[in-house]
Formats: sequence, C-alpha cells, structure tokens
Amino acid sequence: KTKRERLAAPSRSGVGVIILEKQAPNLFDYFDYREYLQDFYSFHKRKNPSYSYRLFARKARLGSPNYLKLVVDGKRRITDRTLYQFTRGLGLDIDEEKYFRELVMYQEISDPDSKEAHLRQLLKYQEKQKAPVPLKADKIKFILDWHHAAIRELVATKGFKEDPTWIAKRLGNKISEAQAKQSLEILIRLQLVERREGRLVQREPLLTSTDELPSHLIRSLHRTYLRKAINSIFSVPLDKRELSGLVLSVPNHRVKEVKEEIKEFRKKLNRKYGTDPDGNEVYFIGLYMFPVSAKGEANEPIKN
Repeated sequence: KTKRERLAAPSRSGVGVIILEKQAPNLFDYFDYREYLQDFYSFHKRKNPSYSYRLFARKARLGSPNYLKLVVDGKRRITDRTLYQFTRGLGLDIDEEKYFRELVMYQEISDPDSKEAHLRQLLKYQEKQKAPVPLKADKIKFILDWHHAAIRELVATKGFKEDPTWIAKRLGNKISEAQAKQSLEILIRLQLVERREGRLVQREPLLTSTDELPSHLIRSLHRTYLRKAINSIFSVPLDKRELSGLVLSVPNHRVKEVKEEIKEFRKKLNRKYGTDPDGNEVYFIGLYMFPVSAKGEANEPIKN
C-alpha cells in the first residue's frame, strides 16, 4: 500500500517526529474495480475500526447490508441500477464518478472492441490527472498499441534518430509525430530503453512475455498484427515477407507438444537474430495455430 511521510513540528528537544500516514487508495491507479473496492474498504477499516459493510450500504442506500462484500468477492456485479449507489457510497467527485463508471463497463463488457474502447477511455482519464501516470498504465499502453514495441526495436537499428518525425516516417507514417514522442517517453519510463553516452539504446536486447496483464490485451495486439499481415500480402514485396501455412491432423494428446515446439522456435529466432548489431529493419513474426475442425465441440464455451 502507498504511504506518505509527514514531518511533524520539532519538539522542544529539537528532534522532529516522522509520522507515517496511510493514503486513501487513488481510484485513477486502478484497472480492476473490485480491487479498488477492497482497498477502499480496508483503508477505512484501518482508519476507523467500527467501519463496516453495513455502514457503506447505509451511505450508498443499498438494499443489502453485505452487498459491497459480495461484489468484492465476485459473487455480485455492479449493475446500471447500483452504479450510482456505489459512487455515492464511495463519495466520488464528478471526474472519479466518470472513471468508476468506465472501469465497471470495461470489466463487465465482453465485446472485444467495446472493451478496448473503454480501456482507452480509462487511459485518457488517467492522463488528465496531475499525478504521475501509473506504471501499469504504461505497461498496458505498450501492449495495446503495436508501435511501442516497433519503436523499441527501431532504437536498436543502425542510424536510429531520436526524432519523432524520423520515427514516424520509418514506420510508414502510420503514427503521428506526437505518438512517436509519447512512445519514447513510455519506453523510457518502463526502462525498456535508456540513454548511454548521449544516445538511446535498448536496456535489454531480449524481452520475455508477462502474465501480469489481462489476456484480452494480448489478443487485441495479435488481432492488430493479423490485420497488418493481411495488408502485407498486397503491399510488401515478396522478397521482404514470408507467408506460409500448414494444415495437418494432430492427435488431441499431442496438441500441447506442437504448441511447445512453436514456442521454442520463436525463442530460438529471438535469441539468434534479436541481438544482431547490424539490424536495419523491424519485422513482426507471427506464429498461429488453431483448429479448423470442431467435432462435437461447436457449442462448448471458448476458453482463453
């Protein structure tokens, strides 16, 4: 939990007293409304031991005295009807209320396009705050938009220029100069690039994936690159691209084995070519495997 130090007035002995105060959770730091509600309740419980779920329900005018706990535990959802009641119980101002509403919609909606739209709106609300951008927000942005990873790799190419105009041009003017500038700032904050002897370089040449972020972000990024792959069929010369595929039958018990081989091949490519000091172009290599048959599985729920 976050803490802040407050230096009290010096005592008669001349020795100052350091008092540690717990800060109330900042709503704009959160991408999970249940996590925020849990921290909100814990903060008020520490501050006032008599604080309870019943007191919250009374302030929010909720019908059930235990509704907050049920929501935190994932046994209930915040609905359109109870959303306003929660904002009242939380004592949110206008900006916080807007953010909380987007936060709930982001988590509860299932449509991928709508989910991404709500996430981008959350990021915009965060940027409007005077406080520093949360580290997790930068991590989300890095995955959400394709050009951040591309610029990170561009930094390692020969002749790289720390110039937003040059960067935008090298990416086919698919992004603006402002986006290029913001991307460099994000990469520096995430410590993915750093300055050495007056120039930007990659902090670590090889990156590994993380399970810290929601899977829908990874799916969104792959969808973006799949669209780019389709466009490349018609816009990129054959000598600069490779599109190949394979259709084969695989026993169910060997699917995991095939997936592991694909992962190992990807890692091998990264190790062999990812640290080459003579790189001068940035490529995306996508490896995709999925079933085209569905015997007896058409109505089964999709698992991520």
